[in-house]
Amino acid sequence: MADERGEGAPGGHPRWALALVILGGVLTFAAIFSIWINRQALNTDNWVNTSTKLLQNEDVRSRLSEYLTEEVFTKVNLGEDLKSVLPPRLAPLAGPAAGALEGAAPRIAERILASSQFQTVWEASNRAAHEALLRILNGETGPIATQGNKVILELRPAVAKLAERFGISGVEEKLPAGAGNITILESSQLTAAQEIASAVRELPIVLTLLVIVCFAGAIYLSGPRRRESLRAVGFAFVAAGLLALALRSFAGAEVVHALSKASTSEPAIEAVWSIATSLLVTVATSAIAFGVILVAAAWAAGNTRPAVALRQFAQPYARRGPAGIYGAALVIFLVLIVWAPIAAFRKPLGILIFALLFAAGTELWRRQVLAEPEAAPEPVPPRP
Repeated sequence: MADERGEGAPGGHPRWALALVILGGVLTFAAIFSIWINRQALNTDNWVNTSTKLLQNEDVRSRLSEYLTEEVFTKVNLGEDLKSVLPPRLAPLAGPAAGALEGAAPRIAERILASSQFQTVWEASNRAAHEALLRILNGETGPIATQGNKVILELRPAVAKLAERFGISGVEEKLPAGAGNITILESSQLTAAQEIASAVRELPIVLTLLVIVCFAGAIYLSGPRRRESLRAVGFAFVAAGLLALALRSFAGAEVVHALSKASTSEPAIEAVWSIATSLLVTVATSAIAFGVILVAAAWAAGNTRPAVALRQFAQPYARRGPAGIYGAALVIFLVLIVWAPIAAFRKPLGILIFALLFAAGTELWRRQVLAEPEAAPEPVPPRP
């Protein structure tokens, strides 16, 4: 029985296999974060998509409306503007009118920010800023949305449009340089940012290859205990994904606490963290789902009673030909594609890679089913 389970069988290097599984799990954890950073920080479409989700969030939109209206009313003397257009008799009312408008401005601004017109301006500003950031990180020169070597998110047009909706004309000419701009990268951070960007571009590929080498080496070195090693690899993926999610939760609490100087800004910061790390959740849950699939595959080839019963049930279909087993596997695979628990199932290349892996696993399992002795028929009880 020990030889059937692979326990106590000669051959293999279980200690080296275990060490490679642990190393592969650590590298998987690092790869999850490198993939997230690469896709979030260095992909313009993902950046713009995230910024759009931020604007659609009520808490973020509320805080942004406060910031933009502050930019309008601190940079423009609305009382003087109203006084210049009001009749002399009504000029004393300019100050109170400006105060009333300033008090109502954030609520009005929030409705404006929710409009499709403003979202178009917001997306264009974020796309321009990110494209400028990438050009700087690549060491390129040319006309970019920067001040010196500083990358900025230029919201000046948004501030101007907001002011126009409040009835303040010619505000762009009155706004000082830098009004409404949000700095993304300072010149003093340029060199470090370029080095980090260069490393981040290559890191996901390098780490993914190292993970494959570690886990493949672990399965190879495990000798007759390869099924147990495959199961351990699955648990390593699950552990790496769960640890990444736990770290995101812990880091989020720390970031929100550090940045929320006022209780009113805390919901917005929480929303920003949640949306900005949503791609990290996708990568981590994909690792968990992949690990679960590997554990399920190891279980199906194992010696537990349900697994043995499953293989005995499949024997008649396997002996008739490969169509039955492969047909059932195809149904499972199509369900996985529709469900898409792994992000790669949403891309043609990912589907192709997983289809090849799934087909290889199905063939190995089919051969195992065929190699096992047929189940003895249940004895027919004698007639009384």
